[in-house]
Amino acid sequence: MDATAEKVGCPSVVSIESFKKLDDVLDIEDCLTLTITTPNITGRYPVLVYIHGEYLYEGSNSEAPPDYLLEKDIVLVAPQYRLGPFGFLSTKTGEIPGNAGVLDIYLALQFVKHFIKYFGGDESHVTVAGQVGGAAITHLLTISPMVQKGLFHQVIYHSGSALMPIFLEENPRKLAQDIAEMADCNLKTVRDLNECLMDLSPLELLTAFMTHALEKSDLGVGHTGGIQFTIGGPSGVLPYHPYELMLHANNSYPAMGGCPKNVGSRVLNEIVENDFEGMIPDDDYVAYDYINHVIRQVVGTDKTMLLTSFVTHDFFNRKLLENGTFDTLIPRLIDVGGTLMHKLPVLLALNMNNKHVPHSTFLYSFDYMGEYNRYRDLDEDTNMQSAFKAGVSLTDENIYLFPYPDHVTKLSPPDKTVAKRMVDLWTSFVTNGNPLSDFRAGYWPPMTSLYGPYMKIDDTLTVSGNYFKEFSATLTDEENGQSLLRESYYLRKNLANKRRRLNNNNLKNLTFESLKKSTLP
Repeated sequence: MDATAEKVGCPSVVSIESFKKLDDVLDIEDCLTLTITTPNITGRYPVLVYIHGEYLYEGSNSEAPPDYLLEKDIVLVAPQYRLGPFGFLSTKTGEIPGNAGVLDIYLALQFVKHFIKYFGGDESHVTVAGQVGGAAITHLLTISPMVQKGLFHQVIYHSGSALMPIFLEENPRKLAQDIAEMADCNLKTVRDLNECLMDLSPLELLTAFMTHALEKSDLGVGHTGGIQFTIGGPSGVLPYHPYELMLHANNSYPAMGGCPKNVGSRVLNEIVENDFEGMIPDDDYVAYDYINHVIRQVVGTDKTMLLTSFVTHDFFNRKLLENGTFDTLIPRLIDVGGTLMHKLPVLLALNMNNKHVPHSTFLYSFDYMGEYNRYRDLDEDTNMQSAFKAGVSLTDENIYLFPYPDHVTKLSPPDKTVAKRMVDLWTSFVTNGNPLSDFRAGYWPPMTSLYGPYMKIDDTLTVSGNYFKEFSATLTDEENGQSLLRESYYLRKNLANKRRRLNNNNLKNLTFESLKKSTLP
């Protein structure tokens, strides 16, 4: 078997058009492959298993090309796993138990354990890392009771953990039923539901999943199925809520994790583009509406209003709550979205880890604003119609670890310097459990408290003491004159409003003159 040719990614909403063309000529579900890159098959190098990210419904291992990291002596393994309904749909039955995508990674790690020595890797020196959904899977593997100790030895969380509400569901059957109904299934029993879902072709299931997601997306967390870990059920992966498992887990590992400074700009951009359809609803929304919308999209409906009360007290003042418009709320909305969705789940995971593995838990904030954002639609030259800039957005640190996607493969000289530093830090942790770099004297101190210390990664490396300050990083920058507000957007908007008012006045005057001529003698 020729294992050198790149294989297709697992079916996803992003690849649906491509798979429509391929469905007749290949089995599009035959995607459980992994890519191994090694300096030398006769060596015995530390291993980095990188789990690609996005939000459990898209992506592939093409996101982890080896070009930068393999400048150091490590083996890079990039597995694929089933996505969306193929990996995470669940009826909590033996037929469709859920968590299949997690079990794919579990199997990949077992493969690594037994066979990586034939590729120059050291099976006793394996680090698992991931981005967002991949980070959540990584964290889940550290607390799941079904994962035996010794399968891997260290972890890295990029902007995610298993504590993210967007990835958790205790009652997935109703969502599975909603998706099945989109595919015109005739449902009377759970058996009917299972049989219909399993009888659907891959494209039929993917289409029903996508239709359901588009219909429910503006309702927020908990309304879209096929993209979450199932809590409970027969899979055995997640018998209880992750936080409860963390309280009793014995399998803690040396860990590193963190987020970009303005990580919430991604979710706020998606709210504007998808939920608001590109139009800022200041005529219909007051400050509380914007706050509730962001909370709904990152943690779900706040039925008790306790979270909303906390957020409004800590992030907003009375003047903004009474008179705030979208442009005045932008930095705070970015911070609220980024903190609740990414920063707090990562911090909580590392905090609990630090209790069991003191002196070996490392926290960072990635603050470097380079030439590109990792997501092309957030880049300055492609996002001029947005009301705000992306800043240092979701997983921007990955630009300097992997030359992916294509638009970030040609780094400027300053960006190359940061890339070399990032590769130094990450591969140092993979190799010896300490993130060290030749670019800086001293070392990156491990966490010793609930909030630090942590490393701020920018043009220079700076140790800071209180990570809670990162919860309002975008607002702090705004107060220091570094605003993400796109003034040109509001200048154009104000000009358009003036023209519209002028045209309306001219129309009124014209109508009045016409009326006089037609009715007066």
